[in-house]
Amino acid sequence: MNLLVVIPAYNEAFTIGKVVRRTIKIANHVIVIDDGSNDETAQIAKSAGAEVIVLKKNMGKAFAIKSGIKDCAEFEVTVIMDGDLQHLPNEIPLLLDEIKRGADICIGSRLLKNAKIMPRMNRISNKIASSLISYLIGKKITDPQSGFRAIKSNKLQLLDLDADRYAIDHIMLLEAARKKFKIKEIPTSCIYGAEKSNIRPIIDPLFVIYQVCRFLTRNL
Repeated sequence: MNLLVVIPAYNEAFTIGKVVRRTIKIANHVIVIDDGSNDETAQIAKSAGAEVIVLKKNMGKAFAIKSGIKDCAEFEVTVIMDGDLQHLPNEIPLLLDEIKRGADICIGSRLLKNAKIMPRMNRISNKIASSLISYLIGKKITDPQSGFRAIKSNKLQLLDLDADRYAIDHIMLLEAARKKFKIKEIPTSCIYGAEKSNIRPIIDPLFVIYQVCRFLTRNL
């Protein structure tokens, strides 16, 4: 399976090398988008074997992902994952198996395996997002905020990803449902270390709700 892996990264110098080296054993091509980091994320990712796109300033997750998937048409499947090693590259084949079975998009859910390892504020935020997205698409999604997902590249090109920052994860699901793509969710691991999350526990969920409302109004 011809596979592209896209990794948005912001100040991930400590982990990005490990992520890239493990991922290139599985993927045909790995792209790291350095989202305005002020550390050595870009240099380390390049040395590890990734193609690196450097953004001069921090533009947010959505912009970084959209920068990385521009040429995804050359590949059969695109996997998007974070650069902080919370997602295990060796679990990418689990997502690909569901694509082979007919899914158009497969989400790696942190909450189907061991929800208790997720920090409390993240669980609360995710619960709110899960209820909202599940209601809107008519399908139970436990972890709509997961940054670990695989999607058929020809389907990915059809999605209107008009979203900013972390809301892209939710808008991608809403768009996929609107286009009647087959959405699958499977349990995957998530490793929480000493890294600091860039997600703001109050502001970002409110921003996501705002972005979802924008999506709904323009698709009435």
